[in-house]
Amino acid sequence: MSYLFQDPKFWLLISFITFIILMIKPFKSMMIGGLDSKIAEIKENINKSLESFTEAEAKLKDAEKQTEDLSNKIDEIIVNAKKQSKSISKNIIDKTTLTIQSKEKNSIDRIKQLELSAVQSIKNQASIELNKLIFNYFSEISDDNKARMLNKSVADLKSIN
Repeated sequence: MSYLFQDPKFWLLISFITFIILMIKPFKSMMIGGLDSKIAEIKENINKSLESFTEAEAKLKDAEKQTEDLSNKIDEIIVNAKKQSKSISKNIIDKTTLTIQSKEKNSIDRIKQLELSAVQSIKNQASIELNKLIFNYFSEISDDNKARMLNKSVADLKSIN
């Protein structure tokens, strides 16, 4: 066995084993520490991801609520616009109807006035023509006939009264 202590291979083996034994603990702690830090980093990333997911979910719910609120407001605006348009249409129709009725009444009144004016004009013309005819007739008949006609007219007037 003494030859074993003199052999450089033996000492190389011993020093290698000693090196391995001495290096196991720091390497082990370094490996475990590295793994622990990696695990902590992964946990932190997972927690951040969960927080981001929760925030995104909350924002999505807010956006959905805002969309629903906007949809309700749009529906309300449409309903109000329909009511207003119906009211405006009714007002326009009522005003137009009143205007038409007023113009119709004015037209009827104007037609009546024109009728009366035409009738009066015709009466006046007829009266003028009748007077001309009577004047011509009396100018052509004799004085005796005129006296008889006058007496007969007076008698007719007395019988009426």
